[in-house]
Amino acid sequence: MIKYFVNQVNPIGANCYVVYDTESKNCLIIDLGGDFYKIKRQIDDLNLCVKGVLLTHGHFDHVMGVSECKKFGFPIYISRADSQMLSSNTNMAKAFGFGDFSCTADEILVEGKTEVGGIEIEVIKTSGHTEGSLCFLIDGKLFSGDTLFALSYGRCELPSGDYSKIRESIKNKLFKLDGNILVLPGHGNSTTIERERKYNPINEDNY
Repeated sequence: MIKYFVNQVNPIGANCYVVYDTESKNCLIIDLGGDFYKIKRQIDDLNLCVKGVLLTHGHFDHVMGVSECKKFGFPIYISRADSQMLSSNTNMAKAFGFGDFSCTADEILVEGKTEVGGIEIEVIKTSGHTEGSLCFLIDGKLFSGDTLFALSYGRCELPSGDYSKIRESIKNKLFKLDGNILVLPGHGNSTTIERERKYNPINEDNY
């Protein structure tokens, strides 16, 4: 059985998810922002084995725990388009007052079905918040990063952001998914595809 838990992590309250298989005890961390050791303690308490850290995009609030992963051999996965953000000012850490931050990824994710640690993942490329933004569909749940929020969507004015692309990604990819799918975003509360299809302002906004 696939389960998950979530923590809001420093520095600005991003959602960090841990997805795990109750039988194999393998787990994936999605968007490891700050509070690395808090997350690791929870993982250790459940006797889970980290098989990968999946990053929906390269902004600092979703990746600041990644540098600690090297000490424990946790492999880091990100899109090719956002991989360079991890070691440049486009990760926005310095711009938001958190100083220089730099790290590197180990593996590149591409759109399509794959598996990490025996956990099946559908990787969906959702450019817009950043060029390399990804969403992960795992066991009927969509981990949407900063692409799709409950009654909102990701900002597009930061480096490599593009409103026309995020609108296309949401309306032509995410909104085509089954309406019952639970959406677990990078910030804020969960929602469903059906609710967002009906009420998300991306349907009306046009700027």
